[in-house]
Amino acid sequence: MADSTGELRYLTHGAGFSTKFRHLKTYSCRLMTSLEKLNVTGRFYKLHCLTLALATALSCSQSTLRAAEHPPEHPPLQKSSGIHFADAFEEALKQAPEDLLRHSARNQADSVASVAERWIVGTPAWQTSVIDDRLRSDRGQRELESGLTVNLWRPGERRNARARGTAYEQRSTALQNYLRWLVAGRVRSNLAELELADLQLAAARQAQQDAMQLLETTRRLQSAGAASALDVLQAESLWLQHGRLVLRASAAQVDAERTWQVLTGLPVRPADAHQETRATQEDIQPDHPLLALRQSEIIISESNIAEAERHAKGSPSVSLGVRRERGDWQQNYMESVGVSVSIPITNRAVVAAGSTDARAARTDTELARLQDLRALTAQLHEVEHELFTLEQALPLTERQNAVSKQQWQMAQTAFAVGETDLTHVIMAMQRVQESALEHQLQLQRQQHLISEYNQIIGVLP
Repeated sequence: MADSTGELRYLTHGAGFSTKFRHLKTYSCRLMTSLEKLNVTGRFYKLHCLTLALATALSCSQSTLRAAEHPPEHPPLQKSSGIHFADAFEEALKQAPEDLLRHSARNQADSVASVAERWIVGTPAWQTSVIDDRLRSDRGQRELESGLTVNLWRPGERRNARARGTAYEQRSTALQNYLRWLVAGRVRSNLAELELADLQLAAARQAQQDAMQLLETTRRLQSAGAASALDVLQAESLWLQHGRLVLRASAAQVDAERTWQVLTGLPVRPADAHQETRATQEDIQPDHPLLALRQSEIIISESNIAEAERHAKGSPSVSLGVRRERGDWQQNYMESVGVSVSIPITNRAVVAAGSTDARAARTDTELARLQDLRALTAQLHEVEHELFTLEQALPLTERQNAVSKQQWQMAQTAFAVGETDLTHVIMAMQRVQESALEHQLQLQRQQHLISEYNQIIGVLP
């Protein structure tokens, strides 16, 4: 890695790059002058190849110069072997914006549960009335009434209220588990992005290093008279193209690391690749965090039906008050105490109409749970199938990588002794790079699929 990056710095900084760029322009002028002496008939293909190679090399050189003038604003994160998945998960929980929902659900559960502890329904009402018909004389009647009215529970309604509070407490607990499951999936996904970016960057740098070795070999052969100028331009163009791929892979790595910082708030990232053991479960269980949350919402919907029926029936009320009255001013006051009871009378049609919306909400919640279960099952089967296919393909890609390495070594040897041209060497090098990257990607994909399988099953750290 040191020789390839060192050569890139030499070609993209200071006088080294200026000298190299002037040399390329002078060399291209010499090539164009020599091409003018060629007969166009029968040499058009070679002229076309030289022109394309020269244009590509000039374009790549200018792009590399622009990239060198603008260094990366975000340096790579430091790697630490002390940071593991569980540590990052706990930090991501603290940074999760959904933490507000957890506190809100807890407060809601406490508020609903406290309602069932009251002996009355709602709040009491204090009523006072004054009746006085003595407007212009001292004869007539004056009445003063004052009383307190409270609503009472019907038989079984207080038990339903306690069940409603329990349902909200279960939902609060289920929501906490769901948020943990949600954040675990985010951390798993971001770790997969980081590892994929690292692998692609390492492959791009290795490809750039191989292209540099090929360029140096081509230059040596040109000095010995065994390679043409077109071969040198092709090799240099290939090296510059791989340099641009390195820059792209570096940018992808920076994006993944910035996501990591936002997700966890950590200034460092794990040094080791994340690996998990595949869960032994094969089906989605009812205690899955998402399904448990849906089930708690179904229970709340059922309690909402009972609450809507209570409002539709109305609550009986009891009023306790005093009354004070007298006639003209010469008469004494008459005081009395009164108690009144009010019992609402309803029918089934009114109660059913009042709870229609609550019943429809329960149906929607049940439908959402069924859809979530089907979606999780489909994702689980898809991951299982991909894992099975990947296990069958790994030996094939491993053998393909070994064959490509042998072909590349044979092509390098043949090119060094002049038995083949540079095109075959470049094709062999590209095949070995693609096969090696494909094999590494499949190995990495296997680990990521295991993490995804555990995430779908509902395995939490």
